[in-house]
Amino acid sequence: MMPTSDSGQHSGWADYPGEVWDERKPIGWLYDWPFWAECATNYANKLPILELACGNGRITRQLALAGYTVVAVDINPHFLSRATAQIRTLPDDMGIRVEFYLQDMVHLKLGRQFALALMADWAFPALLNQADQLSFLRRLADHLIPNGYFVFDTIFPGVRELGLTPGIEGECLEWSGTGRTFNPISQIETLISGGQVMQYRHTSLSEIRLLAEMTGFEVAECFGGTDRRPLRGMPGDDLTVVLRKKIKRYD
Repeated sequence: MMPTSDSGQHSGWADYPGEVWDERKPIGWLYDWPFWAECATNYANKLPILELACGNGRITRQLALAGYTVVAVDINPHFLSRATAQIRTLPDDMGIRVEFYLQDMVHLKLGRQFALALMADWAFPALLNQADQLSFLRRLADHLIPNGYFVFDTIFPGVRELGLTPGIEGECLEWSGTGRTFNPISQIETLISGGQVMQYRHTSLSEIRLLAEMTGFEVAECFGGTDRRPLRGMPGDDLTVVLRKKIKRYD
């Protein structure tokens, strides 16, 4: 049985309907592809790329088409089924470059190292507490070579909370009429999507810097989105982060 973290059990992603995700992020949705392609060019050094939370394989497919070898991981078997089907449509010389694994990224175990790991589509907020965030980053560090990179796109906290009002019980804040709530203590947003209760943890850049420092990473770059716009905390901003694994020094 696949080891599953607290976040894996409660974020809602493990059982999210594949057909609903296909509607939200279809294979042809490639607005962010130029960013991931640039990351692959700059950081992969022609080595295999680790893709975390690969979803239906929209980025996996593009990486394979670009000639990269990809190891793709997701917690959701419905997503992996769709991603696998997409890779089967590629010529054999491209399809054989992709391997899929059903794993909870908090318990990542692949037995190999990469120069680049990437994670698109706001998968980092699925890590619902700092214990799982730390465990994930430590496992990931073991899977990266020294000076390896981890690039991800996530929620920019603060902007999304604009317009929140106190909930009925006063414990959470809510977006009026949307069914979405936010708990300022746990920093978790709760909503219904695809007929399921989904949870996202809002993690600030300062928290990410601290998590990185605690797990052997450093923030190399950060942007307001995958279009590489400056991070200014404006409405519409994401938090797009490039982490670099530090080389350990022994004095």
